[in-house]
Amino acid sequence: MLFLNPWLLAGLVAVAIPIIIHLVRRQAAKPIEWGAMRFLFDTVAMRRRKMEWEDLLLMAARCLLLGLVALAIARPFVPPDSSVPWLFVLPAVLVGIALLGASFVLSGKAKWILRISSLVLIFAAAGLVLLERTLNLKRFEASGRRDVALIIDASSSMDLSMDGKTVFTRAVEEAKQLVKEAPRGTAFLVVLGGPAPEAKTAAPLTHRADVLGVLDSLKPIGGTFRAHEALGVATLGLAQGTNASKEIVVFTDAQRAGWRFDNPNAWDGLGEAWKAMPAKPKLVLRDFGVPNSLRNVSIASIEPSRRIVGTDREVILRVTVENTGTEAVTPGPVSMEIGGAKTGEKPVGLLVAGQKETVEFRHRFAKAGPQAVVARIDGRDDLASDDKAERVVLVRGNLPVLLVDGNPAGSFFERAAGYSALALAPSPDLRRGKTAGDAYLMDPEVVPAPELKEEDLEGRAVIVLADVPRLPERLASKISAKVADGAGLFVIAGPRAEAAFYNQWTAGDGPLLAMALGDVAVDPEGTSPAPATFLHEAVALFKDEKNSDLATAKVKQWRKTGEPTGGVQAAAFLNGDPFLAAKNYGNGRTLLATCAFDARSGNLPALRGFVPLLHELVAWTAGSGTELNVEAAWSPSVALHGSSGGLTASYWPNREWKGKPKFVRTDPAIDFRWGDKQPDKRLPADRFSIEWRGQLVPPVSGEYELTAEADDVIQVRIGDGKTFETGWGRKELGKITLEQGKAIPFLATYYEEGGDAYARLYWTPPGGMRQIIPTHAFRPEKVRETGAPLRVMDPTGLPRQAVLRPARVGRELAIDGAAVPGIYQVTPDEELQALLNLPAGAAMPVAVIRDAGESQFEPRTLDDLAMIRKHSDLLLPTSVGDIVGVLQGKGFGREIWKVLAVAGFVLFLLESVLARWVSRNRRTAEDVRVDFGQDAVWGRR
Repeated sequence: MLFLNPWLLAGLVAVAIPIIIHLVRRQAAKPIEWGAMRFLFDTVAMRRRKMEWEDLLLMAARCLLLGLVALAIARPFVPPDSSVPWLFVLPAVLVGIALLGASFVLSGKAKWILRISSLVLIFAAAGLVLLERTLNLKRFEASGRRDVALIIDASSSMDLSMDGKTVFTRAVEEAKQLVKEAPRGTAFLVVLGGPAPEAKTAAPLTHRADVLGVLDSLKPIGGTFRAHEALGVATLGLAQGTNASKEIVVFTDAQRAGWRFDNPNAWDGLGEAWKAMPAKPKLVLRDFGVPNSLRNVSIASIEPSRRIVGTDREVILRVTVENTGTEAVTPGPVSMEIGGAKTGEKPVGLLVAGQKETVEFRHRFAKAGPQAVVARIDGRDDLASDDKAERVVLVRGNLPVLLVDGNPAGSFFERAAGYSALALAPSPDLRRGKTAGDAYLMDPEVVPAPELKEEDLEGRAVIVLADVPRLPERLASKISAKVADGAGLFVIAGPRAEAAFYNQWTAGDGPLLAMALGDVAVDPEGTSPAPATFLHEAVALFKDEKNSDLATAKVKQWRKTGEPTGGVQAAAFLNGDPFLAAKNYGNGRTLLATCAFDARSGNLPALRGFVPLLHELVAWTAGSGTELNVEAAWSPSVALHGSSGGLTASYWPNREWKGKPKFVRTDPAIDFRWGDKQPDKRLPADRFSIEWRGQLVPPVSGEYELTAEADDVIQVRIGDGKTFETGWGRKELGKITLEQGKAIPFLATYYEEGGDAYARLYWTPPGGMRQIIPTHAFRPEKVRETGAPLRVMDPTGLPRQAVLRPARVGRELAIDGAAVPGIYQVTPDEELQALLNLPAGAAMPVAVIRDAGESQFEPRTLDDLAMIRKHSDLLLPTSVGDIVGVLQGKGFGREIWKVLAVAGFVLFLLESVLARWVSRNRRTAEDVRVDFGQDAVWGRR
């Protein structure tokens, strides 16, 4: 317990007033000799003890009353994180004052016992107050000039309306008041917090008009308040200041989201940064909290009913609406906008607190390409920023699927891929060896396995190997590279599939199949798929037997499997053997079916559920394509090229690597056959050169044999070793010993003079077969931006820029600036159009998704605050006046003077009643029996 007006504690001297009056009156009493008084001695002796108790109570009450008044005027308060319990200190002082006054009424030993006890209590309380001041108030000591970082939370929840103003508006107003009232010489740094915190001033500013101008220009961003990152930005900004003392003031609400309390290591790093500063900054958390009563309805998400959305049929768009407040709300209808045009509207009805409802809209997209979908609701609530949600749906005109038929002999339905091709697209053209055409989303093409060429693999979203016995080394290496690069591989392991080949089929990310293949099992009675085991997302739709007839299938021959090789079982047969197994491989996916999808293995293709099953399996294997819905962050980025590794490639329009490269990109591997064509429209067909730079990361330790094919010349240098060179054909470059996981520098250069052009680089891993050095074995060089900036319009209508650049994981489109949740319209160039197959002149929408957790208002806990206190001196003011007090070297806390004032008033009434009762009692006559000898006489006093 401390005091805002400690000098007014001198008023406690007034406690001596009733004591002095008592002593003076006692000294003024003079004895009068009167013979008859001896007859009243017995009466006085009888009443003396009662009168002492009455005087003791009156003295204690009067001293206590004056003590309460003096303490209340000094304005006691309990500072934040007080280490001394005020419920002990305050009673100790008051009891000590009461006992001290009472001791002057008594006589004998009792007087000294009370007096010593009172002094012990008073001095103990005073010592605790001094200890509190030393341990706590020292935090508020003024130390001259200081740098103060003002962090303004600009997240979605700060748009909450309280008392006619949004919390963000109140935060800015209090920050401005703080700047105006702060001590002279204080420098301010302004940080706007949100999904990507941004320092609005490069360094702390002392000119207050400039700081106030920055605060006036602030606007809410939306999204989640990344508090930990904002504190990091503030720390870096404070390091630029010239003043020794540092403070960080955070204006925020009670939201727990974004503080990274589940990551103690992050806070350890921040704490180390604070310790490294000249003076460890205090963290002042101005928490506006949330109202006890909250009306809020939010749109939590928009989800399409299918993984792959095409133009061939309707899709269901499910909009989830949630009441995140404390009151029941009847919101207005939910409306759907697609491509800027309103397509429908549906009511929701009454929502009680915590209730969720899903509203469904059916829509058939008329054209392929990315489409912006926006759902709105008339929430009629306290938070308007979450009454809208956005999503970009990538609508595909078709999904190119290559079916490699491992049993091409016989009629169409006797082949390994016949039923599968017709299930994907029931077109009669497929039986004539043609493609299905634009009328179908799935665009399958069947190629007999012996006729498969490298060109057949280009542009395929999914490659299906239908009972293919084995593949040539070169095609297997090409497929594994494409899968690592984002394509899908679906292996239908019929009886012709050679287990030895598939089990040895490995690349940079390990084995391609999710499980090792075993022998063929045969059961004339057949076994059936077990829908209860359909737990994987690829087949979860068929878990309920009411949705399909797959449980009635009879599979008479299937492949046994070994242990999983990094994958999971997706479905099983009733006998326990795996039916389907899935695996994420690089940026692609692989799926294994342990039985053939033809009449040889059973009646599965004849069932009604076979067609939707195959569609779901192929759709899962294809993945979702380019994800145009990204989380809010600084410079929101869209991964456009799925490579998880690769090399940074620089291309020159000459054969000497002279001048500035025409363009720079990330190549997944050195595996090119250009022939007599241009490598890129920006390069000539002849006389060009390429340089690939990066790091090589071997998957296993041992000796690797390098092989290259080139026309004209390629040179390779790995680490600090010698340079390998070859040209005009295939050449064994030599052997090199590499260590697993150890990255070493890699450099390759190539030039083309004229004629045919190709460049390929192979290795033979220890115990493996020769293959193109896979994408995952490379790491590209540091990111470099390429090309001219692209024009972008953000959700607020302001222009921005974006760049297409290499990245650690393939290529990406990076939008400049902090992420504001909503739809960004990107004007693509020719390169971006080619990557996403965008129509000419069309804008590409990108959705920055608002965090639904911002609508939940999950508050910080005491454990969360304890984590902050481990690394910083945390203060929790309740007003801007308290913050000003911190900067001025004053304390703040929970004032308790009102408690003392009320107690003093009550005591005043009690003292008045007590004094009146004592006075009246002493004026009232009493009958006392006095014995004058042998005769008893009654007298009256």
